[in-house]
Amino acid sequence: MSKRNVIITLVLMLLIVATNGFTADKYQWKLVDTEDNCQIYTSAVPGKQYIAAKATCLIPARIEVIGTILRDIPGYPEWMHDCKETKMLKTVDEQNDVFIFWLRQHVTLYTDRDMVLKSKTVIDQKNGTNLVYGDATNDMSYNAGKGYVRMPSFNSLFTLQWVDRENTKVTFMVDPDLGEGLPVGIANGMIKTTPFKTLKNLMKMAKKSKYIEAAKTSKYNKMAEDFVKAGRK
Repeated sequence: MSKRNVIITLVLMLLIVATNGFTADKYQWKLVDTEDNCQIYTSAVPGKQYIAAKATCLIPARIEVIGTILRDIPGYPEWMHDCKETKMLKTVDEQNDVFIFWLRQHVTLYTDRDMVLKSKTVIDQKNGTNLVYGDATNDMSYNAGKGYVRMPSFNSLFTLQWVDRENTKVTFMVDPDLGEGLPVGIANGMIKTTPFKTLKNLMKMAKKSKYIEAAKTSKYNKMAEDFVKAGRK
């Protein structure tokens, strides 16, 4: 990658991080648990009663397989914790993985939550990192017509970091406002466990042949192969 393209990529990443509010000084992450070689963190969020949470796991799967799973938005209910339904609303930019979609989150004993999200992907070829954002958006409206509670805000980020050809370090972070009618203690309990449970399910999905095969012809595969050619293992 040329110096000019590296600079453009870094600027784009900084702009997206600023837009989504994932600034380094916003969160004070505390390690609260370690399970199955995964680390679970929480942080208070300025101005909110709700916490943010993230988990980091080493997943024994190729980075292009993980990227292919994350791009399959209709498949989210199969592995994303408490996600019961999704609906693609608009493909904004196919080449750069910019999509708008609706998602329903199940809440036991309370009314389910829903949200309209905008997903976008930033590939840092130089460092072997994929950033996959999913954030609440007002770019489109959608009413499921079933009395769900619309979440006032939602920010999420998957970070896929190259480890080697067969392993990927994945971090999943969520910073949501689950909305009215849900006690804060229950909401924070849900937020804390969601990233870890999601990544555990993601590990299972990464073993499925449909994603392994689809990844072989994906643009994520080209990124990985170019990374290998550049001297990475």
